[in-house]
Amino acid sequence: SRITRKALFPLVAGLTLAALGLAGCKTPAGDGGSGGGSGQDLNVAEINVGQYASLTGETSTFGEESNAGIAFAVEEINAAGGIDVGGKKMKVVVDTQDDQSKPDEAKTIAVKFAADPKVVAVIGEVASTRSLNAAPEYQRAGIPMISPSSTNPD
Repeated sequence: SRITRKALFPLVAGLTLAALGLAGCKTPAGDGGSGGGSGQDLNVAEINVGQYASLTGETSTFGEESNAGIAFAVEEINAAGGIDVGGKKMKVVVDTQDDQSKPDEAKTIAVKFAADPKVVAVIGEVASTRSLNAAPEYQRAGIPMISPSSTNPD
């Protein structure tokens, strides 16, 4: 049987989140615990990840599929106890924002995430134009952004 791109979204999202954990995400200040996100309450500190996607607009099909894959991966990771960071289990919490398939909205979201000290990494857009529009904000803030499928080499 043939593997479709849609079937790969959960794998890509899972690998993206695992890579964030392996990259040594900083431990957020505070007592951690029961914030939002998918999965059970792990009563542990959190890794706060931003995600921006085209949930509405002309390319929303791609954003919706990516978002579903990320939600599935977060649920699986948290159900398995979270991500081990330096011997401490951390729950993954994703703040998802809709860029409406608009490059300027992607940049607006990037400014918001870059200003949030809790956001340690961002899962970016599937579209290169929106990833490129937002990337400078993350670079200035020192926040890693991983795109599930942007193809522009810049």
